Amino acid sequence: MKNIKNLVHDIHKGKNLKVNLEIYRDMAVGSYHDYAAVELVFSLYLFMEELGEVRLEYEKQEERIIGKVREILSVVTDEEKEVSEILYKIRALREEITGKMDFFTACTDRMICYEYVLNRMEKKFIPAKELDKILASCREDEFMQKLMLYLFASNDQAVITENIRTVVGQMPVRMTKSKFYERIAETLTLYRDGDKSALDSFLYMLRTSAMLYEPNDYQHDYPEFMQFVERLETCDFSALSENEYDNLVSELEKQAESIHQITDFYYTLQRVVNSAYAASLCRTYEEGYSSVVKEACVVLQAILDKKANDEMLIPFEGKIERYVEETSYLESVLFEIRSSYQKELKELSYITLFDDLATVANLLSGSLFIDVERENQEETADGTYIEQIKAELTAELDKKFAVVTKPVKRAIMGMVLEKLPMIFKSSEEVDKYIRSHLFGCTDKVEKAAVLDILSNLIREDQVTI
Repeated sequence: MKNIKNLVHDIHKGKNLKVNLEIYRDMAVGSYHDYAAVELVFSLYLFMEELGEVRLEYEKQEERIIGKVREILSVVTDEEKEVSEILYKIRALREEITGKMDFFTACTDRMICYEYVLNRMEKKFIPAKELDKILASCREDEFMQKLMLYLFASNDQAVITENIRTVVGQMPVRMTKSKFYERIAETLTLYRDGDKSALDSFLYMLRTSAMLYEPNDYQHDYPEFMQFVERLETCDFSALSENEYDNLVSELEKQAESIHQITDFYYTLQRVVNSAYAASLCRTYEEGYSSVVKEACVVLQAILDKKANDEMLIPFEGKIERYVEETSYLESVLFEIRSSYQKELKELSYITLFDDLATVANLLSGSLFIDVERENQEETADGTYIEQIKAELTAELDKKFAVVTKPVKRAIMGMVLEKLPMIFKSSEEVDKYIRSHLFGCTDKVEKAAVLDILSNLIREDQVTI
């Protein structure tokens, strides 16, 4: 590790670059290849284990994709085979999985939005006297004391922020459209002169939350999801009988569970594909396999043949942590090298190599569905781009709001507001916001429903109401 630290220090200072970049190349390719191979062992073992336990229905449904993974791994595990010929197949498979996940995400966010609507109707079918009794039993100060304890009990600021975000997302929405657009515009401005890809990722999240992203690419492969989404989109919620409401809620739970299982399936599979892609890229720059990679290939083949067991993973325990530490040091200058030492990289014919190392770093990061091709392009979100995005997003929301009912419009606003940065400077401001939006709500049915939702959150956090 000391050698890596010294190397990184010297490169950062621009010392003896030609020699040090050659040393860096060998270290990075070797470390990343070992890392990717070991990561592939664990991810494939987990995938095959879970496939056998709870995913048998998907093994048949997704047989074609599983077949592609096996084909790729048959090359990755064979040192004698040429790996460059399967790189395009890995990229295509990864794009297909990412596309499917986009489809599932769009369906899921639509279901979440309509669940928001249905949740607020839950108290609609109880007698008026019982509803009044529920509301009268809730003492504002006592409730707020327990809710604020739930929000701020943790010592972790990230947990506090997430708790506030969740509660704010549940608040009855009483906001004008212009104020809503103003909040979005303020958030988008924060990305000005920053990384364009970061802004685009945020926009993707907003668009799916607001049901702006149209899930068309794979609707014919999974008609059950699209048919249910279309049923929700055409539903007249105000005319639902109690029995129809109960049936719709039950079907929503069923569909949500199915989509959760298939997304979990592809989430785990993407780990396998990313690791295989990273290992294959590294292999193109190495003449042979290291002892770690060779050992990993033996276990990978055993996993594919369904002959692996937990004991075969023991030699790899603790290695991931070491590789993460090594590559973290190497990555501290990786992107600096690509941006600052173009002349030296060109002289060494290392331009493509370092682009591929950046791709490998992204593949082995926690962002499974990152657009590795785009991520390697450094672009800035300038003022013109920000203004363009504001106009486009506003137009898209205007179009959506024009065709949905008021409850759905409020649900969309609630979903989006939950994704925006918190605007509170103190716990007192949080308290005031909740009191105003919740206890100031004049819709008894919605107010009672939100009180129930928040009470459940508190109970789940082991605070008794």
